[in-house]
Amino acid sequence: MTMTSRQPPDRGAVAAADRPGRARAWRWPLPPVPVRALGYAAAAWCLGFAGVSAWQVATGPIGQPAARQRYAAYASGLAIMGVLVLVLKLAGAAVALAAVLVRPGLPRRPPQLLGVALWGAFGLLSLYSAGNLAITVGTVSGLLPPSAAWTAAGGVTARAILYVLFFLAGSALFGVLAVWFHRRHHLPWTSAVAGLAGAPLLLWLILAAAPVILGRWGLLPT
Repeated sequence: MTMTSRQPPDRGAVAAADRPGRARAWRWPLPPVPVRALGYAAAAWCLGFAGVSAWQVATGPIGQPAARQRYAAYASGLAIMGVLVLVLKLAGAAVALAAVLVRPGLPRRPPQLLGVALWGAFGLLSLYSAGNLAITVGTVSGLLPPSAAWTAAGGVTARAILYVLFFLAGSALFGVLAVWFHRRHHLPWTSAVAGLAGAPLLLWLILAAAPVILGRWGLLPT
């Protein structure tokens, strides 16, 4: 009589058999290459800008010797402002990367919050760019008196033009990314409204509220 022995199933074989199913369960279509490149470009834009802020925080006040002497007493306040905008720029890079890496099918709240952040970044950069363009056109045409910063910068220079174009490029990157992400995840229109409505508030906090608070504490000139 032939005796056959029943061997227990090999755990490695079972795991290997299970892997394809698991892989299929986690497999999801990647965004198109142009969209991924757009997200990486937006993240690189933020990281490059964050590098400038980090350098300014590390080296202190920059500019002409007279300007450095004038603001030397406010180095702490300038460092606080530098760290604040540095954190925002790093957050912008994280949002841009998450937009092209997050997979569909997640609970609704994370994509909605990410959509709000994308629309907010687009609104903030667009508003800031529009303000720079309005000041430039108004000053050049004589409708606005030259500000101290305008005079110190020397008016319309190649550096000033590149500065405006730099922000316009960032605004365009986040704008296209926000529209694509909104459509890909079928977000409600309230996500776009919340992000765009929050942009002016965030810009006001950075450019007005924070300097005023630091000025009252004696950390920035009033």
